[in-house]
Amino acid sequence: MLFACITLVSLQSAGCDSAGTPIDATQQTQPDRGLARDISDVELLGLMSERPDLLLIDVRTAQEWDGGHIAGACLLDFLEDDFSERAKKLPKDRPIALYCAAGGRSEDAMSFLAKSGFKEVYNLRGGFYGWEDAGRDISNDPAVALPAE
Repeated sequence: MLFACITLVSLQSAGCDSAGTPIDATQQTQPDRGLARDISDVELLGLMSERPDLLLIDVRTAQEWDGGHIAGACLLDFLEDDFSERAKKLPKDRPIALYCAAGGRSEDAMSFLAKSGFKEVYNLRGGFYGWEDAGRDISNDPAVALPAE
């Protein structure tokens, strides 16, 4: 029994769960903060088809947006001074998927939203570049309006 406990502690401290499976370091699940994790383009496609309440947010600049974006996305520039104020007005009970050019800004935005009490937040790993590289559809449609709480 002692060996089993030591093994479990060793696995968990090595970044593994009790079955020895590596824990995704990008997944942050905390009771007071909800779920915040990176997802692949395949996972985003699944969320987009399975979750009609999904809020897809492009956090790039308007200039980047004009070069193409993911269909159905809202635009909320992470670099604008009013980002945090506008982001806090989003509905906290809807799942939110974020993306930027390569994943850095959207990861920061995901962390901000998670700390602000949003229940389910995702970051597109690889960002818009990864989406393009995977051969996914690109849109030039107008931005979807941002909903408010």
